[in-house]
Formats: sequence, structure tokens, C-alpha cells
Amino acid sequence: MDVKKLKQVIKLLKDNGLEEIEVEEKDSRIRVKSAIAGTAVALAPAQVPLEVPVADAEPSATEKKAESKYKVINSPMVGTFYRSPSPEADLYIEEGQVVKKGQTLCIVEAMKLMNEIEAEFKGKIVSILVENGQPVEYGEPLFEIDPT
Repeated sequence: MDVKKLKQVIKLLKDNGLEEIEVEEKDSRIRVKSAIAGTAVALAPAQVPLEVPVADAEPSATEKKAESKYKVINSPMVGTFYRSPSPEADLYIEEGQVVKKGQTLCIVEAMKLMNEIEAEFKGKIVSILVENGQPVEYGEPLFEIDPT
């Protein structure tokens, strides 16, 4: 088979979107496979970002009041949140409990070190925002406290 016929076979493969073609003549036989045979390519549809007007995203007056009513205690580090010093021990605090400034609220374990997180002010625990044993990030809210 000469080069001219080989080019025709390759063109036939490309033009018809074939993965493989085999041609047999009297004195020769050739099989041509596409370089991308068996490779599936999935294209994700283009996503158009939505524009949201800032004025529409403004919180209502009741939401603003609720936000300002409670203070949040955030995690000072990345680690694992624990509500008690050990699995058998009592919990440091419960929702609804009044805490004093400096009272231990939980432990955040970071690099095998147990770091006690203390109340920054006196108040009533409104909600505990993290589950026991859950990983936490730096700055992640842990507690909501009503400082009244």
C-alpha cells in the first residue's frame, strides 16, 4: 500500500469520526486507530453568573435586631471541637446556661494540644453552633451568647 492510499484511509477515518478502520487489499492489510479512541471528553455547560442587586440582599429590621442582640464566640484556631474534657466527663456548658467571663466553654484540639476556649464576657448561652467532635476552622462561630 502506498503513501497516497494510506493518507486516504486516514482522511476517511477523520471525516467519518471513526475510532478505528481496517483496510485489506490483495497483498496488504492496514489498521488505523484514532489517537483519541476510547477517550471520552465531557464538556460542562457554561455557567452564567447571576447578578443580585445589593439592595435586595439587605437584612430586614428584625434580622438586624436579632443579629445585634447576641454576641458570637468564634474559634481562635483550626482544630476539632469538644464539649467536654474527656468522653466520660460532664459537658462544660449547655444551651440556656449562664456563663461567667473566663469560664471554659469547650476545647479545640489542634496538633494534639487541648486548647480551652473561655467565655470572653458574661451571658446566657443561646446556641451551640458546632457538634461535638466536629472539625472547626479559624474564625468559625462556635457559640451565640446573650450578654444581658
